Order: sequence, then structure tokens, then C-alpha cells
Amino acid sequence: MVLIVIKIGGSLIETARELVRLIHKYALETGVRVLIVPGGGVFADAVRTASDTYAISDEAAHWMAILAMDQYAHYLADGTDLELISEIESIPIGASILLSYDLLKRPDVELAHTWNTTSDTIAGWIAARLCARFIKATDVDGIFQDGELLVETTARELLLMGETCVDAELPRLLISESLDCCIVNGNRPDSVIDAIRGVCRGTVVIGAEPYVAVSVVS
Repeated sequence: MVLIVIKIGGSLIETARELVRLIHKYALETGVRVLIVPGGGVFADAVRTASDTYAISDEAAHWMAILAMDQYAHYLADGTDLELISEIESIPIGASILLSYDLLKRPDVELAHTWNTTSDTIAGWIAARLCARFIKATDVDGIFQDGELLVETTARELLLMGETCVDAELPRLLISESLDCCIVNGNRPDSVIDAIRGVCRGTVVIGAEPYVAVSVVS
């Protein structure tokens, strides 16, 4: 049965609840399981402001930002039929929204507690753990280079690009997990549904490193 992790960016807050309703409807109709991982959005921005103003440690700010993701989760679920879940062992058919805090507090979770490791990397880590397809829905069409949208790039190339629409740690996670990521514009709901179908109308970031054959001379 198809399992998909979709990161819904905080930049989509104005239209995100309608988007998750559409995702849920499509997933129910097609028997797909979708786990939505919320970004932090304005809730994480408040943590950043507090951290800058009151000199909060990286450790404390990390967990405050995770709780900001959970605040966004409650916002996404409000007025929709989507279930909030905190366990990932059994994902139901349809779309569910993850409450991340309790999951990430487990002792077996090894993610850096810095501002470079945001909900992008967290969602990618969850997708890898579930062996799920990974989609990032944000407010841009994908990765741009010299003003041109890239249909495909590698995580290794992404590391060399500087600031993009993904966090600094995600390319490293994609490489370490050999995980691909489809980045699409969540303000275009049809593009998100197409991504669930397996057609990425944005940028595909390839995490797997190319295989290089090694000749052994005897």
C-alpha cells in the first residue's frame, strides 16, 4: 500500500487547510496513506524572535520549535476531518497530521538540535524511517538556479547552491538515506495531487549517489 510523507510548509498557512482537505479526500478515494508533517511557520518565527531577544540556548529553542510544528498541526486539523497522530507505526488510509514532539523525544532519534535542522529534515527523516515517498509542499515551484526552475537535481549539487527553499541539513539527510524528494508549489493543489500520483511538477532532488563501477586488476 502506498505511503507518502508530505511536508506542508508554514508559508502555505493561508491556503493549507484547504490543501490538506483535498489531500485527505484524494487519499481516501484512492486508498493511499499520507502522513502530513507540518512546518513551523509563524509559530516557529515566534520562537526565533524569542531566541534572539532572550538568548535562548539552541537545545531549548530546538524543542520550542518542535512544539511550534505541533501548533501548526493543530491549526491544520482545525475544521477538517484529519486525525492528529503522534505514532508512526500504523498510518491509516487517508491523510493524517503528525504531532512531532513525543516522537522526536524518543532516545533513538538522532537529529541535530540546531536551526539548520528544521521541519524539512525532520520530515525527510520520518519518510526514510517509514520507507515512504517524500514530498515537500512550499510556496515556490521548486529549486531555481540562475533564474531557471530545475526539473531535477541531486542532493550533492544542492549542497553547493547555498540558500534554497530547503533547510541546510536536508541534502545531507537525503544522501545518507538515499532518499529522493519532490518539491512542489502547494499553492497549486493539482501539483500536490500529481506528486502523490508520482508525477513531480516541480523539482526532484535525487538523494542516491551514482554507482561507480570499480575495476579490480589482478
